[in-house]
Amino acid sequence: MNKKPNKSPTWLLRSDLRLALITGLGAGFGLLSSIPYGYYIPLTTSAVLSSSYGSSMKLSIERLIGSVIGVLIVIIFSKGLQFPLPIAIGLAMASVRFIGGCMGLTAGYKVAGNIVIMGWLVHNAVEISWGPTRLFWTAVGIALSLWATRYVWPSDTIPSLHRQFASFIDAITQEFQLEQERLEAENPAPLSMTSRRDKRNHLLQEINALRQQRDIAQVELGLNPENHPLHQLWTELDILVSQLFSVLDGLRGLPAPIQSPSDIKALHLEEADVLRHQLNLLQALAGNLRQPDLAERQHLDLERLSSLNRDLETAAHRLTANLEHRIINANRQSDIAAARMRQIVQRTSLIHHGAYVMRDCLPGMARSKPVTTIR
Repeated sequence: MNKKPNKSPTWLLRSDLRLALITGLGAGFGLLSSIPYGYYIPLTTSAVLSSSYGSSMKLSIERLIGSVIGVLIVIIFSKGLQFPLPIAIGLAMASVRFIGGCMGLTAGYKVAGNIVIMGWLVHNAVEISWGPTRLFWTAVGIALSLWATRYVWPSDTIPSLHRQFASFIDAITQEFQLEQERLEAENPAPLSMTSRRDKRNHLLQEINALRQQRDIAQVELGLNPENHPLHQLWTELDILVSQLFSVLDGLRGLPAPIQSPSDIKALHLEEADVLRHQLNLLQALAGNLRQPDLAERQHLDLERLSSLNRDLETAAHRLTANLEHRIINANRQSDIAAARMRQIVQRTSLIHHGAYVMRDCLPGMARSKPVTTIR
């Protein structure tokens, strides 16, 4: 049996180049500055600058809180309390660990402990001025790192998630198009059980991949991602694709439509018209998700989508309004079996539900629009 060739390892990533570039720039700026201790800029950037904005934000907050705790404790214990040096350092380090634990810090307390040791033993003559200066350079290093994650080779995680959403919508659009063609065909062929199962499993795998990618992208939103506009947008998109998948799965479970009598055929053509409007809306949504500036705008083109959705609602309302009339006329023309009648009503109900899925999700997508955006 042939073995798959091993992929060659990636020795250098863009995030590594960015770290080297920003750390070097920070070091140069700090050394050229007239303010002392400028070397804390590269120390900060090397500690907090990671591959994503969210990770860098988390590390930055921990480091800043730890630095503030360390500076305060070293000043209090070295100047305010008169203890023998070994006891005082022990109490100071215990205080750092206790405060860090109470605040839930995972790495910040280590920074605080380092500041206590350095400030007390190395800068003991100038710790009053050294502490605030170190905080200043730490803040500069954090600001530089966060700026770099946004504008110097930013992560492709969020655009990749949007493209993945668009690809899934394209895939489900193709499946709805097949259903539309079956409704318009004179003698539509039924789908085999194997084909239905394979297509269903493929779409389920894509949904699972979408959700995994979304979990990764959540990190990019920083602290409290549930309050971010993009989080709201992704939630509504997840609801949308899940419900569309359920509608599609329900339609596939029904037998192929029979184009007789004439009123039932007309009903199927009206169902196909609803699906056509739905396809137009989904194609516009997929195109919108592929826009490269979506991560910056953080909302969709709701004006265009709302216009297409109104057309879809009109077609869906016309379908349901004609349903009872056409079924009554069809019964007059021929005796339709009760089982087939249930299938006709089920198909219409599923198509009607699919048409109104977007209407239910659009308000949430509208709420994803940042308040700073010009309306």
